[in-house]
Amino acid sequence: MKLKVIKSVATAAVVALASSTAMAQDSLPSTVVWTTYDTGGAMHTAAVAISSALKQSEDVNLRVLSAGNGVAQQSTLKTGRADFVLAGFDVYFAQEGAYQFGAKDWGPQPERLVLTSMTDQSFGLAIAPDLAENVKSPRDLDGLRIAFVQGSPSIEGALNTLIMACGGLTWDDVTKVDVPGFGASVDAYMNDQADVYFTSTNSGTSLRAEASSRGLAWVPVPFSDTECWDNIRASDPRWIQKVAKEGVNIPKDGIEMASYPDMMLNTMSGRDDGLVYAMVKAIYDDFDNISKAAPTTYGLAADRQILDYVVPFHDGAIRYFKEAGLWNDELQAHNDALVKRQDVLAAAWKETMDRGISDDAEFAAAWKEARIKALEAAGFEVPVKDW
Repeated sequence: MKLKVIKSVATAAVVALASSTAMAQDSLPSTVVWTTYDTGGAMHTAAVAISSALKQSEDVNLRVLSAGNGVAQQSTLKTGRADFVLAGFDVYFAQEGAYQFGAKDWGPQPERLVLTSMTDQSFGLAIAPDLAENVKSPRDLDGLRIAFVQGSPSIEGALNTLIMACGGLTWDDVTKVDVPGFGASVDAYMNDQADVYFTSTNSGTSLRAEASSRGLAWVPVPFSDTECWDNIRASDPRWIQKVAKEGVNIPKDGIEMASYPDMMLNTMSGRDDGLVYAMVKAIYDDFDNISKAAPTTYGLAADRQILDYVVPFHDGAIRYFKEAGLWNDELQAHNDALVKRQDVLAAAWKETMDRGISDDAEFAAAWKEARIKALEAAGFEVPVKDW
């Protein structure tokens, strides 16, 4: 899928959107709850910065809950404990009913994007500098210890894509080091229990790892390796080629890496349109302050939004983008197709559940088959087949 970063309207114009719009009656409640990753990470830092700014500008209490993995984060939406999640690509796997979201108590979720973020940093595989000398791509990770975050489909999917699809390796070719959360993966690396872990180049934890006795380097994903990139695109739709130019130990010319939106603010389809609209509007009304409050928040700017990504946007967010002149018929058609895709997944899930399969392994196999069959029959692409 071709991704288009919307640049037709300057961020300043969006921030200056008049407060006296037709939807001026929409406002945030006194308290809004977000969930994101553990303290110390870039997402948590961004969430806290937005919380502080909204308290000053809107007198809104934005409570930030911490959850170390994607399933825990998305469960706060499912149970109603949170209004929004600021997370990584787990939102897509929740939509698909993939990985842990394929369990009977989950299934494909009606996820909706609110905002995306695209900065000059990248996600990627952090590696010890003494080992990096002999690692020029994921193909060279054979025999190394890889930190594996349990309960995080986003990180699991990233490792599978970079190490398996691109690198051509299997888990038998490396040593899997199981850890309970993202923070634990950083600790495992710094304590010399793992050689490689998945993170972002400019996170606070990357700074902490670089300052440790191990230091920090990065595994490139060369753009010239066409076989690697063909396999990446066939296995997981999130990835785009990106030259990382921001972060810990990134050279001036950058590093060729595989990445995706740095952060995705998401919610469920049933979230009130007025609440979502007011959330987006409040962020952009105070974006000058928000973008200065934390290193990564500038990536949320309107001219950095990816509005035709792989998860549909919420109607409340679309309402704002329309008012800002960022939305068009082509984007609406794309969004409608994504919603239809979710409907196909929901119907396939219901049919699978109605079969009353008691054995978990048998159910997982049945759901995997039903998902692929339903999507193909409806004319949709079926990435993430091997989960």
